[in-house]
Amino acid sequence: MSIQGEFELLANVDRLEKGFDRRARKAVRSGGELFLDELKKNTPVSNEDHSGLGPLVNHAKTSGVSIRTGDYSVSIGYDNIKGRIAHFPNSGTSKQDPQHFVEKTQAQTREKILQEFIKELKV
Repeated sequence: MSIQGEFELLANVDRLEKGFDRRARKAVRSGGELFLDELKKNTPVSNEDHSGLGPLVNHAKTSGVSIRTGDYSVSIGYDNIKGRIAHFPNSGTSKQDPQHFVEKTQAQTREKILQEFIKELKV
C-alpha cells in the first residue's frame, strides 16, 4: 500500500464521519420540529387564563441538537414560564380528567419521525 493510498483512505473516512454527523443532526432537528408541530395541534386551549400568560400552546418550544449523552437528542416541551403546569391538563387532577395530549402526540408522530430519520440518513 502506498502512502498516498493511506492518506486518501483516512481522508475518505474523515469525510464520511463529518457527513454522518451533519445528516444525523439534521434528521434529529427535523424530527423534533415535526413533533413540535403536532404537539402544538394537540395541546388543549382553555378559554380561561388565570395566569395572564396566554395559552400553553404558545409556550411550546424545542431545543437545539445535543450529543451530551453520546446520542443525538433534542428536547421538546414547554418553556419555563408555563412548562411547570403542563402536566396538570395532561395527567389530570382531582377536579380535571387527564387529556393525555403528550402521549397522543407521541403515538401519532412515531412513524412519521422514523420515516424522516430514514430519509435524512439514507446515503
